This record gives sequence, structure tokens and C-alpha cells, in this order.
Amino acid sequence: MVSLFVLINWQFFVTQVGFWWQRDVLHRVVTLAPIITGTPDTVQIPGLGITAPLVYVDDTDVRTFQTGLANGVVHYPDTANPGGPGNAFYFGHSSDYISKPGHYKTVFALLPQINLNDEILITNQQGRLFSYRVISKQIVSATATEWLDQGDNHRRLLTLQTSYPIGTALKRYIVQAEMN
Repeated sequence: MVSLFVLINWQFFVTQVGFWWQRDVLHRVVTLAPIITGTPDTVQIPGLGITAPLVYVDDTDVRTFQTGLANGVVHYPDTANPGGPGNAFYFGHSSDYISKPGHYKTVFALLPQINLNDEILITNQQGRLFSYRVISKQIVSATATEWLDQGDNHRRLLTLQTSYPIGTALKRYIVQAEMN
């Protein structure tokens, strides 16, 4: 049973082992090149070694979301855009089936390793760079939708979500950051 679980989620475990193997290096010196202003629709979490494209979709149906997730981190429709007032909400896979298409099946596998005050860099569709700092992280119900709330539009928030724990969609891991 355990070996089947590991086999199904092997990409997640490879990502985790790679992170722990390089953890000391990442905490001393971040080796990623920063996002270059002008490269549109990109998210980068330097402390975790994550860089991925942002995918914008118009519909909220499962098929549209799954197609988007195969190509990167998906922006939830009708939430704020990067740098704008409100709450820009994005979600990505922590694990997915081997047979599924795409190169971003484990893009957020390391998201639970993020620390408060870590930096998240994001570019908008015009290539403008915005910097956010993590202000909270938590595990929530899979049905929790309050994280999509846009608030009073006085704050500029970024929310990242992934499924939790590994190999399931039982809960969600939420990271919220505020623009610097």
C-alpha cells in the first residue's frame, strides 16, 4: 500500500528530496536568476526554487482548470490582477497522476515549506514586476471559498493555493502575501 502511494506520487517525493538536499544552499544563496521585467505572467518563489508561468482562464469549470494546470499556475477568474487592489488568487498542483499531461504537476509541491516573510515575485500580463511578502499560511477545508474574497480593495494581496496533503484533494494549503 505504501509503495503504491509512493509510486503514484513519485514526482512529489523527488521534488521534496531535491529540496531537502539543496535546502542549505537555498537558504544561504538563492541561485535563481530574478524575473526580468518584461517577462509577462510569471511567478517566482526564490526561497523554494519555484518559477512557473501564470495561466489566465475565463471559466471556472473543472476541465478549464485542469487544462490550465497542465500549463502552469492558474489565476482564478474575477480576482485581482498582480499589483492591483484586492486579492490576486492563483492555484497550482502539489501532485498529480503520472498519466496526466503537463510539466507543472508538482509546481507547488514545496509550498508548505514556505516561511513567513518570504518573498514572492510575480509579473503581470504587461511584464511589470511586483514583490509580495508572505503574511500567513494555513491548511483549510477543500470547500473553503473565503480566500477568494476581494476584501475592501485597500490592500494588495496575493493568495496561492495547492491541494493538501500529498496525493489527495482533502484539504487546501493556503499562502497569503501582501505587496511590498
